[in-house]
Amino acid sequence: MCGTWNTRYDISPYDKKYYYANMSSINSDTFQQMLRQLRDTFLEDIPEKLDRLDQLLVTMEKSGVDSESFNEFYRIIHSLKGSGGTFGLHIITTICHQLEDLLNTTDGGAKYTPALIAASLTYVDLLRMVLEQIHAGNESFPQIEEQLNKLRKRLSPKQSTVLLVDNSKLSTSIYLKILSELPVKAVVMNDGIHALARALTEPFDLIITTNEIPMLSGAALIGALRLSDSRSRNTKTILITSNKSLTTDKHRVTDADHVIIKDAKLAQNLTDAVKRALPSSGGNM
Repeated sequence: MCGTWNTRYDISPYDKKYYYANMSSINSDTFQQMLRQLRDTFLEDIPEKLDRLDQLLVTMEKSGVDSESFNEFYRIIHSLKGSGGTFGLHIITTICHQLEDLLNTTDGGAKYTPALIAASLTYVDLLRMVLEQIHAGNESFPQIEEQLNKLRKRLSPKQSTVLLVDNSKLSTSIYLKILSELPVKAVVMNDGIHALARALTEPFDLIITTNEIPMLSGAALIGALRLSDSRSRNTKTILITSNKSLTTDKHRVTDADHVIIKDAKLAQNLTDAVKRALPSSGGNM
């Protein structure tokens, strides 16, 4: 092996540590550079997508809603929502989430009224504003968040918005039936991680979560929200669980405001808890 440097046998423990640390740094730097390039490409492509969204909305407004146009519009919004989250542009994800919730109320476009189309145009305009602010170097968007909140309230003036988190279709249908008797609008999610992302960035009036959900339990979701610096950290919460030990009030800031056991009294207890959490839902009746 004279005159050669065999990487398998001749590297000292110190050199190996330095070599692999350096390689890790190079890989990390390369990965970060790749993400920046992908993010830049995503931002460059957005104006074209927004123009297409405007075209689709104008067409549906003038000529009526057809499934092809509606589905294309939905796919673009869904794609922007996912990419926004991937590249840390959570304000884009938040806008698209809220618009997607609106689209989900239209029965696949059958109930996509001119008023809802006009509201959709407002959401697209907000996406344009976000893009302008990003290019201007802004990293926070309080004015846009405030406009989002006002738009949500305008679309549901007599309803509170509830984030419902559960991965069981049967249980979710039961909870939705209970909530349908109250003046609330439910947004349904089925895993804790994605629900937390929405809870941190969107102004829900109430969060109802079961404890037994994938990725992040309901109790952990509530705890993470409480310990965050988000403006939503004090949102009222209801935890539904089969674990009776969670009903013990430990007076911790990370605990849910109300804990409900899954038993024969679930419907009445959930109704009562919602009314206590949201007086406008009937708590003063």
